Amino acid sequence: MTQVALSATFLLLVSLTCLLLLTRTGMAHRPLGLPVSILSSVAAAWLASALTSAALPWAAVAAVLATGLIAGGQLMRSMSWPSRLFLGALVLTGLTYLAVVVQVTFAGGLPVLAILLSSLLLLLELGAILLTLVFAYEMADVLGRDVLDPQSPPPSKGWPRVCLQVPAYNEPPELVRQTLKALARLDYPNFVVQVIVNNTTDPSLWRPVEEACAELGARFQFIHLPQWPGFKAGALNEATRRLDPDVELVAIVDADYIVAPDFLTVCVPYLDDPRVAFLQTPQHYREWRDSVYLRGLFHAYRYFFDVTMVSRARTNSIIFGGTMGLIRVSVLRQIGGWAEWCITEDAEASLRILARGWRAVFLNRPFGEGLMPLDFDGLRRQRFRWAFGGIQILRRHLGLLLGRVPSQLTPAQRYHYLVGALGWFGDVIGVGLGLFLLVAAPLIVFGHVLLLRQLTGVVLVLPVFLLITGLVRLGWALKLATGARWRDVPFSVLVMLALGWTVAQACVRGLVQSRGVFLRTPKSRAPSRLLRAVVGTWVESTIAVASLALLPAVVLLGPRPLGVAMGVLLGWQVIAWGSAPAASLLSQGIRLTPTRIVFRRSPQSRGGRPRAWPVRARTLALGPVLAVLAFILLVPAIATSREDDRAIVEALGPPQIGLLPGLAIGGSVPTPAPWVRPTPSASAFGPGSSSVSGGLAASSPTPSPSIKSSPTPAVSASPTPQPSPTPQPSPTPQPSPTPQ
Repeated sequence: MTQVALSATFLLLVSLTCLLLLTRTGMAHRPLGLPVSILSSVAAAWLASALTSAALPWAAVAAVLATGLIAGGQLMRSMSWPSRLFLGALVLTGLTYLAVVVQVTFAGGLPVLAILLSSLLLLLELGAILLTLVFAYEMADVLGRDVLDPQSPPPSKGWPRVCLQVPAYNEPPELVRQTLKALARLDYPNFVVQVIVNNTTDPSLWRPVEEACAELGARFQFIHLPQWPGFKAGALNEATRRLDPDVELVAIVDADYIVAPDFLTVCVPYLDDPRVAFLQTPQHYREWRDSVYLRGLFHAYRYFFDVTMVSRARTNSIIFGGTMGLIRVSVLRQIGGWAEWCITEDAEASLRILARGWRAVFLNRPFGEGLMPLDFDGLRRQRFRWAFGGIQILRRHLGLLLGRVPSQLTPAQRYHYLVGALGWFGDVIGVGLGLFLLVAAPLIVFGHVLLLRQLTGVVLVLPVFLLITGLVRLGWALKLATGARWRDVPFSVLVMLALGWTVAQACVRGLVQSRGVFLRTPKSRAPSRLLRAVVGTWVESTIAVASLALLPAVVLLGPRPLGVAMGVLLGWQVIAWGSAPAASLLSQGIRLTPTRIVFRRSPQSRGGRPRAWPVRARTLALGPVLAVLAFILLVPAIATSREDDRAIVEALGPPQIGLLPGLAIGGSVPTPAPWVRPTPSASAFGPGSSSVSGGLAASSPTPSPSIKSSPTPAVSASPTPQPSPTPQPSPTPQPSPTPQ
């Protein structure tokens, strides 16, 4: 299986090259998929055989790879062949990697505790690979076939009455006034505007808005709800109850948006189809081109609408994103209004609407421009709310998404809503694997072993390769889908990485708390921008510094090539965790224009909300649970002596399969750290085992027939700590599944 995994890795490299070079060319539409699949499979299998002590004929491995590619291609016939080839190779690589680690875990003669802990690591890796495949499929689905916008309907004959609702909480009056003036210029003949100022008690904030509505005429209705439950959803529900009976459609507009005059004229005709319940257009932004931070954030936002929503629209699975969307009043009342228990009430409502068999339209054309959070703290609060709301939807509607609750959802709709919610856990997996790597590194430096499976050889190389592949894929997709310039792509990736810890917190709290909570972030009044950035992201900064400190020690003192592989992944952790203080520092350099000065006071920039629900007592149980897990993981390694390490190694040490002769990994004896006192000579493996010289070796329950076994075990001058596991890298950072 190791040989097949290495062959699949080479095949993935070939497929990625084809994807990057040929997707947007005429070659992608020619019938080349079958011959390229066969030839690339043959080349990958032959190369793997030439570089390894092959246990299988390379032709047989090539046949397996080509069969998998062709079978997968039949399921994705609508995509161009480079996309089919890439997805097929990625699936084969992930499956063979998992097969190898399953073999090592359950067929290597490990103790019971080692099997249990290794199984936990295996589950994390499985989740990482599955989410990687989900994100890759979404990208290939959009970039691998032509994008077709919904067919433009004829102009509406009746021009139904539309109400544009503008919810506002503690918004600067100057900001709201700009939005209302833009709405007054709409060229639609039959509309009214409701301005709902909720949970705002300061007269200096709401009275000027009331006066602006009076100045703009009878079309503008002002509603003040000084203290109102249910957050934004509760305020919108009350405003809907006050609508005139002849209002058929409602449009939601945030208080900072400048709406184009033709918004309603173009969009309303799509709802002439009685089967369409809502229409969503992209949320777009202004004043972002003069800042590298805002340019990166802009394209990160755009990825969701240019990739995720386009992919979901193919199967009538889009979400209602609130701002710049239209929805039928009758449908809204049919589902009982906005859910006041959910802090992403718009996405939740769209699921209930589609479950009743309605259709939705995504028109990928911006009709308005808002403003993005001007500092990293506000962005974190916004992303925490989105992620927490996504987990709320998953918990409340899991039966609906799994098909246990009767509905009219299609399998494709259930899939998109399910993976959209589960996608948030990619950051949880990434944080978990990153922390595991941080714990394993010092133990390797000090010569201890973790009571876990051994990973060597291709299973060390593959996580690093998948990480690099994922980053290349994401950067390329950002460039093609959003039109980002190459110089802005790294900043978009940086912003996505910077929010990993925030999203992970939201997911964990969403699992243990049912009502809406909001992120509290540390404040710093330090004069230095750098110090403010570090203090405001102290968790991420601490882990980044710790990873950076461990990196040279692992590379220099760890066994080869495990130490080098872990050094690469620790370097990635430095980048991933360090992106948070870097993003915070960049956001402090935004030039303040007159509009930005006003927007800084907006809760939409600061991430503020009316109030937070109290934390439930069961949240406190997370601390003891994490402490117990850390105890189980660390104590067996820290408490063992060198003699105990030798005994554990003998229990964990199955024979190895040698690859790439010349690099001693499998049966080699890593040199312990100079401060570790050596113990008497001992065999690296148990009686009857082989001491194997090889490169890129992976554990195997039986020796390879192509390698000669020594009748007596090799003897080393010191006990042989086996390499600790290298965790699978987290899924490549993705934009938020459900922006609101």
